[in-house]
Parts: sequence; C-alpha cells; structure tokens
Amino acid sequence: MLESSKLVRAFGAALALSLAAGCADQPTPPPTTSGYASEAELAGAWYQVYFDTDSYAVNARGEMIAKTVAYVVTNNANTRVTVIGKTDRVGTPAANMALSERRAEAVRDALVRAGVPAARIDTTWTGEGRQAAATADDVSDQRNRVVDVTVVKLAR
Repeated sequence: MLESSKLVRAFGAALALSLAAGCADQPTPPPTTSGYASEAELAGAWYQVYFDTDSYAVNARGEMIAKTVAYVVTNNANTRVTVIGKTDRVGTPAANMALSERRAEAVRDALVRAGVPAARIDTTWTGEGRQAAATADDVSDQRNRVVDVTVVKLAR
C-alpha cells in the first residue's frame, strides 16, 4: 500500500512538471494562408549579432539575422526594431563608445538593406556599459562584442 501511494505521488509530480515545462501535447496553431506562423508569433524576437575585436563589420550570420528580422517586420506592420550596440572592455571607454555606435549603425544599415524601413528602427549604443559578461579592463569577451536586435510588437 505504501509503495502504491509513493508511485501515485511520483506520477502526479511528473505530470505536473511536464505540464509546467510545456512537455504535454498542446495543439499547434493553424498556419496562415502564407504558410507561416500567425502575426502574433512573429514579434517579440531577440537576436544578437557578434563582432570580432575592434571591428564593426557585419558577418554572414549578422546578414542572415537582418534578413530574418526584415521578414518579421515586413509581415507585421505593427512592429518596431530596437538595435543596441555594445563592446567589451578592450580599449578606452571613449573608443568603445564610438565603436559601439559604429556597430549599431552597421547593423541598422544591414536591416535597411534587407528591407526594414529605417523609420521603424530605434538605434542606441552603450559602449562598454551594460555588458552581458562582467570583465576587467582589457579583457576580451565575445559575449560583450555584440549588437542586440529586438523586434517589438506595438499595441494597436
């Protein structure tokens, strides 16, 4: 009797965890006529474009991200894109501020080339502030050499 009550509790706990984790079978929303996800699922995306040390050249992966964001934005007129340039702590704070600005502008330009209307892009930069990974001065960390790109769905 004791074994069966333990089994029931274990099963109940496993079921609760699977539901909380989203592992239980859930209905899939139907595709739209275009065959892609509904517009509510397109916005709210966050991407990161990484850079080499002391560089603001957008690589092939960054260009792919720009095309993905352009698809999302052109299929949902109720979105805006936020671009935030960042750097690691290699170099002076002033040089890093300028580099983060050039990175943000390079990603913005890639987004515009991919089809995102410039009027729907908000561009800022933080230099070596607001880092993903706290490091000492002159420590190179790719997690901090990044531009964050967020697609935001606006309230109607």
